[in-house]
Amino acid sequence: MTEDSSRVDSESAADEYEPALPTSRSFELLSTRRRREALGLLREHGHVTLPDIAEAVAVRQLGKDITEIDPEEVTDTYMMLYHSDIPKLEDEDVVVYDQEQDIVATGENFDTIAELLAQTSEN
Repeated sequence: MTEDSSRVDSESAADEYEPALPTSRSFELLSTRRRREALGLLREHGHVTLPDIAEAVAVRQLGKDITEIDPEEVTDTYMMLYHSDIPKLEDEDVVVYDQEQDIVATGENFDTIAELLAQTSEN
């Protein structure tokens, strides 16, 4: 193989590279506050039960202590996470959800989106 052909091979490989999670899709996943809050908790702890995520998200969204929040609000948050947010994140391998234990953990693409979350949180 000549130097020119190896350069062409490496250039074409670079042109074909697509990240596991495209930036546009990452921004879509970060578009709701609920998902950003949930991902922030996972960034801190690695894995968290879904009920704990729902409580923490409700506290942060409502700006109240958990004792001041109607349990129905936490249930509504849990249901939105369970039926909408977590499945979207799981479909992109950002999180892994163990339904038996009701635990959410970081997935294969978590670091990619966590880095973007950190960058957007700083601004």
